[in-house]
Amino acid sequence: MRWIFLLLAVLGFALGFSAKAPGLMGAGLLLGFVFLIGAFFAFAAARVAETSRPDSTLLTDKDISALRASMRKPAPPSPPPSS
Repeated sequence: MRWIFLLLAVLGFALGFSAKAPGLMGAGLLLGFVFLIGAFFAFAAARVAETSRPDSTLLTDKDISALRASMRKPAPPSPPPSS
């Protein structure tokens, strides 16, 4: 989809630069910029998706509970105050 957005952006800019009427030129440039921004976000989303970890590697609720329990080990009792 990101390559289609990039191709549509190029076609929009080509339409904008080759148009004789100002309205058609404005529409072509507007479409070119909109599809260029869409392609930018699509490429960024693909980059994030390829470097992210799959959900299967994330900790389960059982693992999180075990980690929390291991962090809350009771402190050793303090000696009684001497007088």
